[in-house]
Amino acid sequence: MILIDEPKIELYEGDCIEVMKSMPDNSVDCIITDPPYNVSKEGNKIQRNYEHYNWDRRSDIGLDFGEWDRCWETEEDFFDFTEFWFAECVRVLKESGWIYIFFGKQRTGIFDLLLSKKYGIKARTIYVWVKSNPVPSFRKVNWISGTEHIWVGSKGDSKLKNFLYQKDMNNYFISPNASAYKETEHPTEKPVKLIKHLITVNSNEGDTILDCFAGSGTTGKAAYELNRNCILIEKEPEYCEIIKNRMALCEPFLIR
Repeated sequence: MILIDEPKIELYEGDCIEVMKSMPDNSVDCIITDPPYNVSKEGNKIQRNYEHYNWDRRSDIGLDFGEWDRCWETEEDFFDFTEFWFAECVRVLKESGWIYIFFGKQRTGIFDLLLSKKYGIKARTIYVWVKSNPVPSFRKVNWISGTEHIWVGSKGDSKLKNFLYQKDMNNYFISPNASAYKETEHPTEKPVKLIKHLITVNSNEGDTILDCFAGSGTTGKAAYELNRNCILIEKEPEYCEIIKNRMALCEPFLIR
C-alpha cells in the first residue's frame, strides 16, 4: 500500500475484489470506475496506411488493450466477474452514495436489468461522454463511434450532493478523446475534466472516492485536485507504476 497525504490517496496493488473484501461496509462516499469491457481481441487494430485516405496521422489504432481486457473464456465468466466486483462496490458504498461505471455500450443493460435490482441499487441514468474529436470511420461501414457510456446508480433514494446550474447538469459531457489530453501510456485513459465534474457533483471536500479499476490514476488526480480522499485499486504492476509516477508530479504528494 502507498499512502499519499493531503488529501490522502491510497493505492492498493492487487485484485480489486480481494482488496474490497478487506474494506469496511459503508465506507466510501462515491465510486467512479472504468472496469474491463471484455471487447479486446488479441492483436486487433485498425490500419490507417491506406493510400486513398488523406490522414495526417498514419499510425494504426489498437483495438487490443491488453490481456486484462480479454482474459475470460466465456461471456458468462465475464458477467460473473462483473457481478462479484459490483457486489463488493455496493457493500462498501455509503447509503447516500452514487456509483459511476464506464462500460461497453452493448452491455450496460446488465446493471439495469439484473445487478441493480439484485443488490438494491437505484438505476439513475446512462451518462454519456461525447467525444468532440472521435476517431474517423476509415472503412465507412458504420456510424462513427463518438461516445462512451457511463452507467449511473445510487444506493438508496438519495439526491446528488451538489446540483449545479441547469446548463451544467445534462447527462452528457463534451470533451476530446485521448489524443488531446493523454498524459500516460495507459490505453484507455479518461479525461481529468470529466472525472472532476462527476466528483464535484457527487461529493464534498473530505469525502472518499473509490476507483477499483484505477488504470492510469485519473480518478486519484482529480480527487486530489478537488481536496477529496481517494482509494485506488489496480491489479496490473505496469499501471501501478504509471499511477505512482503521475502522483509524484503533484506536490505535496508523499509516497511512503
